[in-house]
Formats: sequence, structure tokens, C-alpha cells
Amino acid sequence: MATQKISVTVRATSVQQARRVAGPRGLSTFVDAAIAEKLERDNRRRAFLDYLRELEAADPTPEPVKRRAARRVAEIRSVVTL
Repeated sequence: MATQKISVTVRATSVQQARRVAGPRGLSTFVDAAIAEKLERDNRRRAFLDYLRELEAADPTPEPVKRRAARRVAEIRSVVTL
């Protein structure tokens, strides 16, 4: 597999923790795995959002009901802190 050397700026505490966790496998391997995991999570989130959009597009609920529900959700979110 081809590799490429890059330069990035990262908080010193993050580097120290990453070095400690990475151990003998090395910081480069640790960072490469972290990037790969982040990209995979982002891809899964995109696929999930696409799936939700498809479900919403096929939803037979009338628009006035959807708008009322959206207002209620907004009202609940304004009260509930997560």
C-alpha cells in the first residue's frame, strides 16, 4: 500500500496521549487507523441519512400533519436539553 508523508498541526496533549496509546505500533499507524475509522463513520452516516431521506420521500403522511409534527418536535427540543 502506498503511503504519503504529511505535516499536520495537532494539540500537544492529543499527540502525547496518542503516542502513549499507540505504543509499539507507532503514531503513524495510530493516526492512519483513526482517519480510516472517521471516514468509515462518515460514510455510514451519509448512507443512513440517504436512507432516511428515501423513507421521508415515500412517507404518505399529509404535509399539514408533517408540519404540525415538526413544530411539536421544535417545541420539545426548546425545552429538553440533551
